Amino acid sequence: MAIATPPGVGALGVVRLSGPDAIPLTAALVKSPAAIDAQPSHTARRVRILDPGTGAPIDDALCTIMRAPRSYTGDDVVERSCHGGAALLAMVVERVCRAGARLAAPGEFTRRAFLNGRIDLARAEAGALLINARTERAVSLAARALEGELGARLGGLREALLDLVAGLEVSLDFPDDGVGVDVDDARAHTEALVRDVEALRAAARRGRLVHDGITIALVGRPNAGKSSLLNALLGRARAIVAPTPGTTRDVVEGVVEIAGVPVRLLDTAGLGTPGDAIEAEGMKRSQAAVDESDLVIVVVDGRVARADADLERTLIGRRALVVRSKSDLGAHPDAEALGDAIAVSSMTGAGLPALRAAIAQEIAAIVASNDDEGQVAASLRQSEGLAKISRALATGAGALGVVPLEAVLIDLREALGATSELLGLDLGEAVLDRIFSTFCVGK
Repeated sequence: MAIATPPGVGALGVVRLSGPDAIPLTAALVKSPAAIDAQPSHTARRVRILDPGTGAPIDDALCTIMRAPRSYTGDDVVERSCHGGAALLAMVVERVCRAGARLAAPGEFTRRAFLNGRIDLARAEAGALLINARTERAVSLAARALEGELGARLGGLREALLDLVAGLEVSLDFPDDGVGVDVDDARAHTEALVRDVEALRAAARRGRLVHDGITIALVGRPNAGKSSLLNALLGRARAIVAPTPGTTRDVVEGVVEIAGVPVRLLDTAGLGTPGDAIEAEGMKRSQAAVDESDLVIVVVDGRVARADADLERTLIGRRALVVRSKSDLGAHPDAEALGDAIAVSSMTGAGLPALRAAIAQEIAAIVASNDDEGQVAASLRQSEGLAKISRALATGAGALGVVPLEAVLIDLREALGATSELLGLDLGEAVLDRIFSTFCVGK
């Protein structure tokens, strides 16, 4: 049993119960014109929730019943839609626990759905990705995974590996009978599987970028206009802006959505010759921010000479855009001659649409596809598992015909085992504990 809605005050709060005693326990705690025990599955009824000790009413609620096995968890499920006060929901939970229920662990409802065969593990993890998605594109990818896209591809890979391993084992057991899989055919098949897994890994990496977002660092000289640009891109005053150089001593960040991808913007301390130990530490952190970024925006004060802009360029050895800031205040002839710089005024907003468009183009290049069909929503565990499968297959492909089949089969069985783990087959309790502990309570 758990509250299935976010904490805090709201119009509604849903208390979810699952298990063989969910319906009779609910019947003992509510008053309804008709018996809850006889309520048909997948129907809702208005009830009064009562205090089991005093019989006093606690709330008017809507009681929805979903009987096994046609429920999310595969067990009997009861959901009570109560008024959304935090104190009220706490009272309902306390009374239900007093009547014999227990609080659910994080992700326990989804875990029950997996254990009862309602969903595979790939779809279970997709549910967590969908809940945590921050943009429409991330929602779309997670929804496809929830429909079984990744699970279907992993299932096909597992079937191919089973056929390959079985064929090689037959060849090993009956070497003189000409049965099983030929070594050359097995190598070609394994190499094809490596290509398939690498394509899936690439799609998963692109999907992770859509889900997790990218990081962009704003760098430049002190007073170049970085903080003003951060505020302009965010649409709010996140960083302190002052005419005094060196206002930003630490990394200031904010998140904005561009091209359907969460973008983490880092406003860094001005680069140059530090005046004291604090400025030196700020510049050290600025370099660290650059190192962790997927894209760098070099902010150049448009009123200064080009030599300064050239100096900024020497600091960056990675994917970068150049912004000529303060365009509303005029431009130095040398700075104006920077043909690839985007002229922006954070005060008037001039140039911001062009900058956003340029950032969107860079995001498309980083994600490597504007087509969501070329991306797959995958958890970090799934991405790591795909890497393990790829390594084992590549090792096996290189060993076929070179080392004894017994050694090759070790690698291929490792790939098969890793694939089975991603689908949730033959997993131990410790692994399941680790996976579902990342889910929210009530899911």
